[in-house]
Amino acid sequence: MTTESQKDFLSRIKKALEARHEKRVTWDELAEMAGIEPRTLKTYRMPEGSADYRQMPTLARQALEHLMAQPRASVVNTSTLVSALSSLVISQARLTLIDRSMVSGMDAVHGRRGGLTREDRRIMAMVSRFCLQAGLPDHGGEIHNLLALCKQPLEAWLNLPEIVNQGLGAIVLIEPEYGTPTPEAQDLALNFSTIAAHLEERLFENLKESLKRYPEQSAASYYTAIREFVVRNPVATEDTLAYSKPTVPGGLWMMIQKEYYEPIPSGLVRNGKIVQCAHCNSLMQKHALSGQLSCQSRACHQSRPTLAGETLDATNARRAHKSIHQYWVEPGIDEIFLYDALIKAGLSAELYPHQDRVDIAIGGIGMDLKTYASPEILGAKFKTGIGGLSHYGEKWVVIPDWLIRLTPNYLDRLRSAMGEASAQRLRCLSSSQALHEAVNQGGVPCAN
Repeated sequence: MTTESQKDFLSRIKKALEARHEKRVTWDELAEMAGIEPRTLKTYRMPEGSADYRQMPTLARQALEHLMAQPRASVVNTSTLVSALSSLVISQARLTLIDRSMVSGMDAVHGRRGGLTREDRRIMAMVSRFCLQAGLPDHGGEIHNLLALCKQPLEAWLNLPEIVNQGLGAIVLIEPEYGTPTPEAQDLALNFSTIAAHLEERLFENLKESLKRYPEQSAASYYTAIREFVVRNPVATEDTLAYSKPTVPGGLWMMIQKEYYEPIPSGLVRNGKIVQCAHCNSLMQKHALSGQLSCQSRACHQSRPTLAGETLDATNARRAHKSIHQYWVEPGIDEIFLYDALIKAGLSAELYPHQDRVDIAIGGIGMDLKTYASPEILGAKFKTGIGGLSHYGEKWVVIPDWLIRLTPNYLDRLRSAMGEASAQRLRCLSSSQALHEAVNQGGVPCAN
């Protein structure tokens, strides 16, 4: 039996819709009906051997198939809704974090920075339509209110049965502490349209480009040293940055100090002082109601008892840029905790080997630690590819214990979402299980 190509699949959907609506449907109209960016749909239609060919994500395929089952008045499903909303979050983050423009309810016009594009308005209208059909308040009518709601789990404000049933209810699209898009938002937005590089990606690319000037082995060593230092020092004094820096070339370290660290915002300072967490060195903040100090890092707060560390002069301190904190420090805290435990157990663990091929390696064991709120999204990600884990004989996906405690049946749901083929290749473990397994194995298998 011949497998239908992606191009043939799209042509079949287009012809079926034309027959159903009794009129010609252009490719751009089909893209709009499915909630896919027209230029992205064009890459899906290219021959597989073409350099411009792009494999269609599962959500995009589902959105197109759903057109055939939908009543004529409704052509967008909730998967497309969440992907579209994620795309809106990313576009507004790009404006504020990279272009330094303010979020505005005004329409975008030539010659003025910021504003809402026609695509942004269409997504907001999509949110409004779903809300009103479900008897919910019109959350899509005002951009500032909509973005504020995106700091909460979807089930708290966009509680649609289809979203909850797909395991998307617990997803937060904007990290409330830092105002940056979450990893889930970025993955979901990729299923809707192509996204311009986020600020963290741009900084990461700059670092990778700078490392190309050095021999491969040295570059890998510098990368690990830099990333480990930043994760262990999300807040650091100027003396620490100047005199306790990792062993890397001076020019490279100057770039890290300039681009990866920033002054402490005045809103986080009390009487000219800040307090660090004793466990992870992040900022401690007072709870608005109780007045009690707690660690700013969710990973540390959820897995360690509250313990205040050093009190620092805020004028002599710097913090990791909020995007670096979100995408390096926040997941890195769990990585460092596990890495330190492995070293303490006498294992020869490597942190971020080969410029982040995986998070931790021990001989032929490769470990990727993930903190996705939704096991379904993480499973779909691994279903499409396993990344650097392919270089290792044993491939472990490690989920922090605190996240498993918060999410019912996380590992079972993750394995199910991966599909049988990926679940057979990858081991899904909690961080405590990974530590126990690594210690028990002792002699580890050889790498591929």
